[in-house]
Amino acid sequence: MWEYFLEVENEYIDYLIDLENKVKDKFNCITALVLNKLSIACDFKYKIKLESFLKKEIAELIIIIYKQLELEKMISLEYLPAELKSALIKCLTIFDYEEDLFFIINELELVHGINLFSFYNFKLKRIKKKWKQFASNCANNCNFIKSESFLDLLKFLIDFVTPRHRLVDVYFVDDRFLIIDEQNNVLSFNNDTNNLEVDLITNLITIAPKNINLHCAGVLTNNTFKVIYYIFNKKVNLLV
Repeated sequence: MWEYFLEVENEYIDYLIDLENKVKDKFNCITALVLNKLSIACDFKYKIKLESFLKKEIAELIIIIYKQLELEKMISLEYLPAELKSALIKCLTIFDYEEDLFFIINELELVHGINLFSFYNFKLKRIKKKWKQFASNCANNCNFIKSESFLDLLKFLIDFVTPRHRLVDVYFVDDRFLIIDEQNNVLSFNNDTNNLEVDLITNLITIAPKNINLHCAGVLTNNTFKVIYYIFNKKVNLLV
C-alpha cells in the first residue's frame, strides 16, 4: 500500500475537499480528510498514475494560492471595480502557467507527504523570487494604466493563456453558477471571494475555454457581462 498526505493552511481546506473528490472519482484509493490534512492510500499498482496526477494538482495549487498571493500583496488598484481587479489578478496568476507548472512538478518528490506552505517557502525559493519580481513589475506598470484601458489589458493577457477546455456551458442553478465542460463534467468552482459574479469571471479565466455558452446572461450585472464578453470576445455565445 502506497500512502501520501497533503497539508495546507486552514483557509485553503476547500482546495483539499475538491482534491479529495477528484482523487476518489479517478482512482481506486482510500482517502481521509482530517482538519487541514488529506491522506491518500492506494495499491502499489496505481501508484505511478496517482503520483503523476497528484504532482500536477499540487503544482496547480501552489500557483493558484501563492503566486496569486504575491500579486495581491503588490497590486492594490483601489480605483478599479472588484470584477476588474480580480480578473486582472487571475490573468496574471495564470500568465506563464505552463513554465511555472513544469518547474514545480520537477521539484516535487512524493515520498511521504508535504506541507504546502513549507514546501513553497523552503523548496521553491527560486520560483518564489521570480513571482515576487513579476508581481513588483506588474504593480509598477499597472499603476500607469487608466481604468478604461484594463479591459484591453485583460483581453491581451487571456489571449496568451493555453485553453484547458474546448467548450464550457455556464448555468445559474439554485443560486450558484455551474460550469460544465464538453464531456458534460461539472468543473470545480473556486469561491475566492464573497462575490459570485467575480468568482465566475476568475474561474472562466482559469479555465480559459476556447468557447463559452452563456446560459445565464440575464442574471449578470452589466459590469460582469461586459468583462466576460469583452475579454473572451468572439468566444462567448449567448443562449437562453
